[in-house]
Amino acid sequence: MLAAGSIVHTHHWARLSLSDPDDRYTAGKSMGLVPVSGEIHAEGVGFVDQTLFYKAVVTPDEVAWLAEVPEVAPFDAPGPAPRWWSVSLWWHGWTPGMKYFRTNGKWPCLFAYSRRKGVVYGVVEIE
Repeated sequence: MLAAGSIVHTHHWARLSLSDPDDRYTAGKSMGLVPVSGEIHAEGVGFVDQTLFYKAVVTPDEVAWLAEVPEVAPFDAPGPAPRWWSVSLWWHGWTPGMKYFRTNGKWPCLFAYSRRKGVVYGVVEIE
């Protein structure tokens, strides 16, 4: 029960407020995504080479760019992922139609997208 409470608590604190200029800048600059829904959770891990984990509620148009990103085999959450992110990715991973992507464009990135649930997960390794 304590572990579940901790996951819910950290997930709540990871929510970005897009009305806050700093949070909106982080979403737009680091993640390249400011969802219309306004629902985005993000947490950075690491001090020198930070890895940013995020989950957002999106429309298909907002993630249409994923059509240009190579699909990969389903993946588990990377080791340093926040627990709320790992559990949520695992949970949505059971949804039929979940697709996984990887790119090394600007930065190394992993994505998982469920069109059915309208949720995208991202891992951005900021170098």
